[in-house]
Amino acid sequence: MAPAPGRDQSAPMERLVRLIGALTQHADGASLQVMLTALGSEDATAEARRRMLTRDIDQLNLLGYDVRNVADVGTDGVYVMRARDNRLQVSLTPEQRGELLRAALAAGLEGLAAHLGDDPSAARPSAPTAPHLDLVQRATTRHCRVRFTYKGEPRLVHPAQVHSGPSGWYLRGREQGGDILKEFVVSRMSDVSLDNPGTAEVLDEVARPTMDPLSWREDPPTEVVVEVAPENQVLVENLLGSAASSSEASGGLLMTYVVTNRAVFRWRIYELGTRVRVVSPDDVRAEIIDELRAMVETS
Repeated sequence: MAPAPGRDQSAPMERLVRLIGALTQHADGASLQVMLTALGSEDATAEARRRMLTRDIDQLNLLGYDVRNVADVGTDGVYVMRARDNRLQVSLTPEQRGELLRAALAAGLEGLAAHLGDDPSAARPSAPTAPHLDLVQRATTRHCRVRFTYKGEPRLVHPAQVHSGPSGWYLRGREQGGDILKEFVVSRMSDVSLDNPGTAEVLDEVARPTMDPLSWREDPPTEVVVEVAPENQVLVENLLGSAASSSEASGGLLMTYVVTNRAVFRWRIYELGTRVRVVSPDDVRAEIIDELRAMVETS
């Protein structure tokens, strides 16, 4: 049910941020008392506060976090937040996560399952959207020329890299006899086969898309300024990366980031909680406020 007009949304938002902060600071387990202290609402009854805590933990789990009570049955709760990268859980659909994990497994990156929070066998899609992805990846790592049919024409390509994009997985490479790098949607290829290893030319190094979704170009580049206390600078840089520029201010440091994926940027800000404050621009601040308000309204 939507909140009554004029209802203050700041308190529920602050509760979620404080709970994330408590779980982060008590990585080995936050006791029930620690969680209730972070929750606030001291004027409510003990039972009401416990119910509120349960609802807020459910809300955090719905948002992509993994908060669990690891205490023995019959004892007070001890809550932990699993050390995994929930940004991928939030940013990608189950189909996208499955395709990403399938590609990682083909490349021998078994450890990626921990970041996706999935069992490797369960994450493999039953009907992959890029059935030739394994072959194409093998071609790039072993320098095999790739033969395939694309748009009704036979192709012979020297592969450079495989990356994700709006239409799924892409092969970037140079056609035999051509001079420019082209991109081919892997799911649209047919009759794919590989020549022997070493038959493809080693092309000039191309920039590889990073696995960090914060760097993906989903939105037009926007300069966002955040204010950070000096003691939190390292933590902020761990989540947001190196700033494009920084300067000193009365409240600490002003750090400027060029943001190309606003959704992921907002989730990093939520993880940082009160350790960081978004100063500008106004439209980014408004997006954060609107999204937090929507979270509370659905809780």
